[in-house]
Amino acid sequence: MNQSPDFWPPAPALQRQSLTLSFEGRAFPGEVVAPPQAAGPRPLVLVIHNYQGLKFFDVHVAEYLARVGYVGLAIDLYGDMMSEQDRLCPTDPAAVEAHFRKAFQAMVAVDHDYGRFRALLGAWLDMGKALPQVDNTVSPAAIGYCFGGVAVLEAVRGGLDLSGVVSFHGLLQTGEDPNPERLGVTRPPLRRCANVYNTRTIVQIENGAEDHLVQDDNRKRFFAEMDAAGVDWSFHDYARTPHGFALPPSLGLPGHLHEAADRRSTMNMLSLFRELFPHVPQNAVSPNAAGTSIPGG
Repeated sequence: MNQSPDFWPPAPALQRQSLTLSFEGRAFPGEVVAPPQAAGPRPLVLVIHNYQGLKFFDVHVAEYLARVGYVGLAIDLYGDMMSEQDRLCPTDPAAVEAHFRKAFQAMVAVDHDYGRFRALLGAWLDMGKALPQVDNTVSPAAIGYCFGGVAVLEAVRGGLDLSGVVSFHGLLQTGEDPNPERLGVTRPPLRRCANVYNTRTIVQIENGAEDHLVQDDNRKRFFAEMDAAGVDWSFHDYARTPHGFALPPSLGLPGHLHEAADRRSTMNMLSLFRELFPHVPQNAVSPNAAGTSIPGG
């Protein structure tokens, strides 16, 4: 997972570290990639995986952020519910259904219990903030893909100490995804808890206009919820763009990369980070972790 993509030049000065979070008696792996030590402490950005769990792409995103100038921490929310070899979509079509079933079982085990979900995210945030490479004079940020997009919004609802979050093709309501019954995945009843929104967090949604998982009703309820809570949000739609637009084809079946949407959403993220962390100069890095060219990089 730690091997850099071949489209970036070598960067041996980057600081890399594997972590393990112990939470409720279970182990959750993580990977840190930070700028060179000479750069000094930098703001932390959590990177949260899609339905598959932590894998090489999430670590590449953390590396992209480190090359830009931040400390990227790619976290895992599944632990031993998904083995490392099960996290990538198989090339054998006959094995795809079993892969989805196992991944969806892990996902619903995490997201049906709002309190535990938020506590797990909070534990990762605390571990990240304790890293010596991290600048703790500013609140961290978090980004997430698909399920990770759900996670960053749940972190805001849980009042976690985040200055900003970015959801890439994520669902807007936790635990409402239409799991296919044919996979034999039964969603447990939702265990809700009170929302204590962090109204200092800026929420940025990067969404495909043709994402079948984000309907008009989902949008309207999200807008009303955030407005009622006093949360600052923006919502960017991308024309003729489906779910999963920021995932590279190398991930297999979930990779539906749409370069224009991926490029513009990456640039929106970088713009937000310049607003949140104005004291940190951004390095020009191109392409991004999905291999999409970024202007000025």
